[in-house]
Amino acid sequence: MTVRPASRPFPLVPLLTLAAATFMSVTIEMLPTGVMHLMAPDLGVRESQIGLLMSIFAFTVVITSTPLMVLLRRVPKRLLLVGVLAVFAVGTLGTALAPSYSLIVVTRIVTGVAHGVFWASVTAYTGMLVTREQLTKAVSISSGGGGLAFVLGVPLGTALGQLLGWRLAFGGLALACFATAALLWFVLPRGADREPEPDTSPIEVQPAPQALGGTEGLTAAPSLPPRPRRSLRMVVLTCILCAVVMTGQYSYYSYISPYLLGPAGLPEPWLPAVLFGYGIAAAVATATTGLVFSGRPRLGFYLTAAMMLLGGGAVLALPGGLALVVAGTVVWGASMGFMPVLLQSRLLAVAPSRQRDLASALYTSGFNLGIASGAYLGGLLLDDFGLVAPGVAFVVLIAAAVAMSAVIDVRVQQRMRRSV
Repeated sequence: MTVRPASRPFPLVPLLTLAAATFMSVTIEMLPTGVMHLMAPDLGVRESQIGLLMSIFAFTVVITSTPLMVLLRRVPKRLLLVGVLAVFAVGTLGTALAPSYSLIVVTRIVTGVAHGVFWASVTAYTGMLVTREQLTKAVSISSGGGGLAFVLGVPLGTALGQLLGWRLAFGGLALACFATAALLWFVLPRGADREPEPDTSPIEVQPAPQALGGTEGLTAAPSLPPRPRRSLRMVVLTCILCAVVMTGQYSYYSYISPYLLGPAGLPEPWLPAVLFGYGIAAAVATATTGLVFSGRPRLGFYLTAAMMLLGGGAVLALPGGLALVVAGTVVWGASMGFMPVLLQSRLLAVAPSRQRDLASALYTSGFNLGIASGAYLGGLLLDDFGLVAPGVAFVVLIAAAVAMSAVIDVRVQQRMRRSV
């Protein structure tokens, strides 16, 4: 058996191309929030119905991503990534051309299906391109496009919509998405998605020292007894953890603008700059996660959760203190740059290498379930209890996620000691 070398060239260009694809995917997903005020009157519907397009999109991802990845698991990942990104572009072009709200709902369902398969595939494919020592760094790059979309993609798409109209904004993004799919076809290495090599096999045959944590202890040790087959159980727990975190995040962040302009007392001219600061902090954090937490995603999770509570809590607890509110928003943004990368790294650390596509699909479902559930929960709390209630839900749910992670870590350590 040929063993993969301990080190190999880092595939920077393919990873940057994947980052461009994730940038397009998230920009198109989130664009309705930026052009809501333009779409609603043109289509003759309420703004809340445009907001519902986000929930429809997210729930489509939740429902379809896992079964589709099971059906498509034998399709080469390179071909699958290019294909679903092309479908994504077609759906976006359909949104630009649809004459009615009902047809736009159909096009958003199409793009939601493609989005779920794309994200499940891109995470698994990233794991195939690199060694386990490079994993956190690679994920931070390939998923960094998503963070950058919040900073540049959505604001630029919104500006384009205000300048040329929302239909041309979607149409322009569709063309850019087609171009990105073509670039993927030529740049992604052929054969990278073949049968996994022994480099990742220790995830399947020996205890994971960090469980939901780092990969630094995953070294080949054939003499060690195989661990119980609980990898998929750990995958499911990681996905539940992700869903709880994202439910807390989007229960608050979905309504952050009215909160900042209301109880927080932020002057309206400051709002774009503060949200831009949030996005810049998130993008920088995403890009540097590999440097800051390489090999330590479990530790990174706890530190990042503390940042979320500190930053989001400052915004919630210090209305009127504008400097602290702005600083808290930036810290909160940085934490949400770190968190998705760390959760993805933890997922890949515990997923069987032959089932990474299924694990990634489950993760995508958990992530989008959190988005949809968080926005819905925050809306209910907002209607019944006011603008402060979503922030309280955020604090409670992030604290619950920390407690859940600690319980999982303790149980895994106990099982490891019993298996020695």
